[in-house]
Amino acid sequence: MRRFLIILFVFLFPASLFADEKVKEKKVAKYIMENIQKDYLDCYSFYKVAAESFKKAGKNQGLIKNLENSADVSLKYNYDLGEIMGLNPEVMAEMTKTKIDTFVKMANKDFSALAKKYGLMCKSLVENPEQRTNYWEQKGLKLIK
Repeated sequence: MRRFLIILFVFLFPASLFADEKVKEKKVAKYIMENIQKDYLDCYSFYKVAAESFKKAGKNQGLIKNLENSADVSLKYNYDLGEIMGLNPEVMAEMTKTKIDTFVKMANKDFSALAKKYGLMCKSLVENPEQRTNYWEQKGLKLIK
């Protein structure tokens, strides 16, 4: 009987470790998706507010067009990820409206601080989303046990 228990333990213990690893992997994947989706929402809001601010300031139309294009890309990925995560489109629209309102207030208070906080991160996210995904993966692997 004792041998049987030892053999059972030897064969089942690695399987339980593998199962724990799969659970952790799923949690990390969810963490990545949630944070990337939030990043895209932040970036959409940032680009929309920046484009509108530059329009009002009479800035270069090429710059404004680039900001609007980046906003469109961010919005598309925000909604794509939200859909994969099972978020309702109406809920995502409300989240987007709320975030834009927050960014408008931030821009009115201190646009340069807003640009400093989100400008480079958003540029990187739109141009190289893999880099931001890796960032959230590393963070998730440290946080999730």
